[in-house]
Amino acid sequence: MMKPNLHPWDRILRGVIGVVVIAFGLFNGDFLEEPIIEILIIIFGVLNLVSLATGWCPVYSLANIDTRSKKP
Repeated sequence: MMKPNLHPWDRILRGVIGVVVIAFGLFNGDFLEEPIIEILIIIFGVLNLVSLATGWCPVYSLANIDTRSKKP
């Protein structure tokens, strides 16, 4: 099950990282000369945006980490 496990600040940070990484992967010029690395960087950025949209991180889920605020 995909239970949300990300705090809102964690989601915002992932969104910023996702946009920056995707922009770098698309517009890096000749800095990265290997297309496979560019594709992997873009995939990493997209996965961060998916985590932003869903509030769920598969790595956190596997590690049993939950950064959401706990309500008493």
